Amino acid sequence: MEELKGQAGSMAGMAGMFVVTIWLAMKIQPFYDRDDLRAFGAEGANKAGFVILELIFIFIFTALIIYLARKNMQKFIRWGVLGVLWIAMMYTLFPLVAMVLVPDGPPFTEDVMDTSESYVISVEEGGASFFYMDDPNGENGTLRYVANSGEVEYWSHVVTPEFEGNPQAEVQMLRTADGIIICEGTQWVLLDAEDGTVLDDHGKNCDLGLRYEYTPSDTMDETCDGIDGEPQDWRIFDLYFEPIGYWNDGDLDPRECDDWIRTFPEPFNGKKILFVQEIGTEHFLIVSEQWAGMVEYPTGPTGQAFAQAEVTTTWNMSLSGSEKFTGVTFGAAPGLNVTGQDSLILGTSAGHITGWEIGEDATVEEGLSMNLGEPVRGLLLADCCSGGSNDLWVIEGDHLRVFMGSSLVEMPRSLEIGGDDSHIPMALHNVDNNETVLDDGILLFEQDGSWSSMRYTVYNADYSTTTIVALALSIALLVILIWQPEWYVINTVGILVGAGTITMIGVSFVPWLIILFMTLAAVYDAWAVYKSKHMLELADTMVNLELPVMLVAPQRPTRGRLKVRAPDEGGPPPKRGFDETMLMGLGDVIFPGLLCISAMTWLPEVDGPMGWSGPVWVAIGTMIGSLVGYCVLMTYVARGKPQAGLPLLNGGAIRGYFISAAIFIGSSAFVFDVGLF
Repeated sequence: MEELKGQAGSMAGMAGMFVVTIWLAMKIQPFYDRDDLRAFGAEGANKAGFVILELIFIFIFTALIIYLARKNMQKFIRWGVLGVLWIAMMYTLFPLVAMVLVPDGPPFTEDVMDTSESYVISVEEGGASFFYMDDPNGENGTLRYVANSGEVEYWSHVVTPEFEGNPQAEVQMLRTADGIIICEGTQWVLLDAEDGTVLDDHGKNCDLGLRYEYTPSDTMDETCDGIDGEPQDWRIFDLYFEPIGYWNDGDLDPRECDDWIRTFPEPFNGKKILFVQEIGTEHFLIVSEQWAGMVEYPTGPTGQAFAQAEVTTTWNMSLSGSEKFTGVTFGAAPGLNVTGQDSLILGTSAGHITGWEIGEDATVEEGLSMNLGEPVRGLLLADCCSGGSNDLWVIEGDHLRVFMGSSLVEMPRSLEIGGDDSHIPMALHNVDNNETVLDDGILLFEQDGSWSSMRYTVYNADYSTTTIVALALSIALLVILIWQPEWYVINTVGILVGAGTITMIGVSFVPWLIILFMTLAAVYDAWAVYKSKHMLELADTMVNLELPVMLVAPQRPTRGRLKVRAPDEGGPPPKRGFDETMLMGLGDVIFPGLLCISAMTWLPEVDGPMGWSGPVWVAIGTMIGSLVGYCVLMTYVARGKPQAGLPLLNGGAIRGYFISAAIFIGSSAFVFDVGLF
């Protein structure tokens, strides 16, 4: 205790810098919590191979520094390390300066509209035009085709009730080259897309109606209709995909083309179709609650018994368990011109968002990937402000989130939607704003038949001044560091470098991989300090070059340049310019901080005490655990027993993570979903 009292000032100062570094990383974490800024993208966040690669980079860096030091090439080490530290410092300074200079945009506000019992059926590409069922439970449910949040109506069609006195509550529809196909009660109906008049119908019940445009040049030898040059009409009913014969044109007849019938895979549910889109002339894209696929239109009979052949797909995916598709949108990918590559974006009840690039030849390639904390209840690809390209609108849990452009930069405004867990369709149209080159917008929501809208004003955050100020500050700090490396200058730069490094790596990996990273690094640290002792040589080199890769805590600070030699990691160096000085390598702060930031980024979003979320409390608990490890480490250092820092610091942080995650998150925090590559 006497030794601890003698160094209490240094220890308290070091602990304070430890906390400030991690706290700064937690402050800037929201700025970098984006898939395009993760080290290996969203898909690499749970791949252990990338963590091992990071560790290999550390080995290479250490070996290179020691090699150059032994070759008396200290200038290369000094300027090379300063360049790397400058980049890491910019990662911290830029968001901090932005917090001061860039004001928050005006909040979104929601207005309830005087509409009820009106359900959006389908939203067209771009979000401006959509179809909805008006009063489906009344005597005359009406399908309406509208635009501008319902202000403009193109046409309407009175839907035939399924049975007399039993109104049709749901209508499925598909836009084809010939018009709009809807299934209403007991019939398949083709409507003119321009005015809504009936062009064709079949007395055939269906969950979804389709039409294959047969022409003599197709590979199709015949149609079920048996009429050359005529389109072949189809229906989906439950799991069945079957043609509608010519004898069903206008009347109900039990005969069918049995040997043409296909079936969808078992996860498919024809009663729960979320989206359908024709792709080219021979395929259609369809999404039900647990199955999605690119389906080929049949070009001939199966040659098998009734419903023994499955549909042919060029791509499909299915969900298992209770997970369901809860959001679907189709259109130009975010950031691309509206006439560019189309994408299918799918959201699930587990908070996953996946994008698929759809080619005109029906090819499907994986695109964007996002993992959110709450269920996805709505998706829309639409241009926020007439900027010429789409943005991604997401309703996650109770909140609206907007991701702008190809980089998916999140608009720093949110709107609380509320309601139950039901799917929420959205439509959007832009309105003139004479004060900016862009436009404002009106976003429409429909939730369980009730509508609301949001009028928003475009807010352009100007980051040019932020960039200049952050750049000037970082250069000024480097100049001061080189010219006058006082202890407080070294600590300021070290804290900024540490916070930036913590954030950029922490947002890139899930907690289990950070724990693996910390464990391997702790083993390596122990070996490098106790066995090979090359870590001591590395520390000695960095200290003598006056590089801010450590935190300095003098017991009684005096003015003077840092001219010290650290005999052992974690141990007090001789007095030169400082009295009773203690050093801690930045790595001893960075590794526990990684787990704090990873917990904030990847753990499920749940409410916690005092208005802070569960993941934030886990981050705090992790930091407290690392401080406990720090206190244990200091008992050894105070007695003159040098120790490798990471085993105790990382061990404390990991224990703190497990305890706080169990308290504030529960079992979902311990789901092990990682792979090698």
